Amino acid sequence: MIYVEYVQRDRHMPIEIFRAFGDQAAWDDPNDRLVLNIGRTLRLGPHPAYMAFWKCAHVMRRLDEWEEHFRSDHALKDAGENATHKTIWLSDAGCFDEVVEGPMADAKGLQYVEFFQAPAEVANEAVAAHFKARAGKHPKGVLNHVVRRIGLLAPSAMGDMAVWTFPDYVALEAILREEHAEGPLTPTMAGAYRRFGREIL
Repeated sequence: MIYVEYVQRDRHMPIEIFRAFGDQAAWDDPNDRLVLNIGRTLRLGPHPAYMAFWKCAHVMRRLDEWEEHFRSDHALKDAGENATHKTIWLSDAGCFDEVVEGPMADAKGLQYVEFFQAPAEVANEAVAAHFKARAGKHPKGVLNHVVRRIGLLAPSAMGDMAVWTFPDYVALEAILREEHAEGPLTPTMAGAYRRFGREIL
């Protein structure tokens, strides 16, 4: 399962400080793995402009454990965690099932995120098959993740997501120009992203 944090930058916070803490290195619990931490680049995409994908064995169990942790004396006194929460604006979050787990995103690549709204009656297997078939048509890209929100626990405008990695914008162009038949898996919006800290504001 995937927990996604949607992050915004407070414009009053110097970018150097935001980037220093936005990699979230202060969080080192082995039960959580940061599999993707990306920022919208060249203003191509929706807000919130940053997303961090945390992989954990069971999101709901982790939500209970995280709340217990953040109420603890240890967390209240943790300088690194407190500094992180003061310098990055964790504006929203969502809980997702991962229906396609591909290779880890290349940190030097260009991430392309498609947002879609799959209705509940479309099975996860159908969603996975659809995106894997599309991946076969775009050999210059790598399909990294396809996630579906659990219930309504994610911003509705963002909905479900497919994350791809391309080597550059020229390689990306083919998928941008792809024609989509109207259907439940048609992308509703998309954005271009770089690894956190490499994004162009």
